[in-house]
Amino acid sequence: MLLFAIFAGSALFWTLPLLDLLKATREEAKAAFLAYSRISETILDHPARLITPSTTAIVAAGTLAHLYMNTDGFPVKVHLLRHRCLIMARELQIHRLDTFKAREERRIKGCDMIDVEVCRRAWWSMVASDWLLSFSGGSQEGAYTFQPRQMNVNLPSNTDDEYITTEGVQKEFPLTVPTSMSGFIFRVKGADLCREVIDALPSVPLDVQESSYDTVLKLDSLFQAAFDNLPPYFKLDPESIEQSKQICKEKPFISYQRLQIHFSLHSRLCRLHRPFHIESITNPKYAISHMVIIRSAHKVLELRRAMDDVNIDFKAARFGVVMNHVFSAALILALDVSFNPHASDAQAQKEKVYAAYRTLERSKEESSYLMAGVQKNLQTLMSTFQPVSSTSLEAGRPVSEIAQSLSGALDEGLATAPPSSLVTEGGYLVNDLGQEGWEKLWSEFVAVAPDLDAPQWNSLLDDVEFIL
Repeated sequence: MLLFAIFAGSALFWTLPLLDLLKATREEAKAAFLAYSRISETILDHPARLITPSTTAIVAAGTLAHLYMNTDGFPVKVHLLRHRCLIMARELQIHRLDTFKAREERRIKGCDMIDVEVCRRAWWSMVASDWLLSFSGGSQEGAYTFQPRQMNVNLPSNTDDEYITTEGVQKEFPLTVPTSMSGFIFRVKGADLCREVIDALPSVPLDVQESSYDTVLKLDSLFQAAFDNLPPYFKLDPESIEQSKQICKEKPFISYQRLQIHFSLHSRLCRLHRPFHIESITNPKYAISHMVIIRSAHKVLELRRAMDDVNIDFKAARFGVVMNHVFSAALILALDVSFNPHASDAQAQKEKVYAAYRTLERSKEESSYLMAGVQKNLQTLMSTFQPVSSTSLEAGRPVSEIAQSLSGALDEGLATAPPSSLVTEGGYLVNDLGQEGWEKLWSEFVAVAPDLDAPQWNSLLDDVEFIL
């Protein structure tokens, strides 16, 4: 099951040199991904041979969930896979892995420390995903499963795999020293910050009271502290980048991990300040929120572009998680244009929104899977536009009419698309509308944006399903 999950990941994240070596096409790689992932899933769900809980089974199911999350978004099967991982982990008592009793048993009876270290990694991968998801928007917003007081598991060692043997970790380094696990550990730290945010703010689904702006500013300071406390090799200021050049040359993955950490933190800063963004446009009290959210939205788009220049075989455009945050940042900038249509930098802001569209458009060339989710979000956005009593576009068309005509254009585009491109996977349309259709969809959205009022924007943003 684990091998087929790894094969599926390899097929999904193909590179042109690999395809040339195998004399394979992109279409064959996509077909291989679907085949390998389904085989792995079938093994997990085989009715005649139930999977016995094990570290390997947890890693396999977790890998499969990660792949589906980045291709299908968050269908039910992703939640089921994640829950299977949690059940197996509890069966194996991994949540008590480092209690005094467990450590004494290992000391007396002996153990395979490689398995212990993998258990820590598997556990904290599940925990981090859970906490990040709780502060990412969508249906899981405001709630998490893993409670810190109900587990006793040390963080994985900050070391490289070659220093871990069955007897133990031969060399462990402080976080000032980069290893292949450094990015993982700081991802957990970022996730823990998200958990603190959820605990401090009122429950979003219940909406029992308004967020205290003082609380938001205190939480913002925690994010700023998180940036400040990063080791030099994970900072983005020119001095730190220059200082880390040799490290990135020796360990190219550090460059990507650095971008990933900042990308995640800036996405969450946008999320933190979003409830006050609209008010900040007219109320000076919330000016800090306006400054932070616009700055972080720009940073998200800048970091996404930088991911294409990382000197490793990594394709950010194939990660649904990455592209959803790009989509969110583009919406924030569109919202700002909406409420400041005559600002001196309005045209520049609009160009940034179009640039984000072009980034999404280019993703079609890398992976058609994730585009179904982005396309679905755009259609959701357009369907939420309601008539505005005294507002119309420059061309004199009401918002509702624009939405209806766009919906018709979408239907027509799908109806006339070649049959071979209309492939469904997991209940989602795995297809694009073609260059012309996508441009029309995005252009209509940007055209409508300036005529939305605050309640419409809040409704619109709440309806979009984002993932971590």
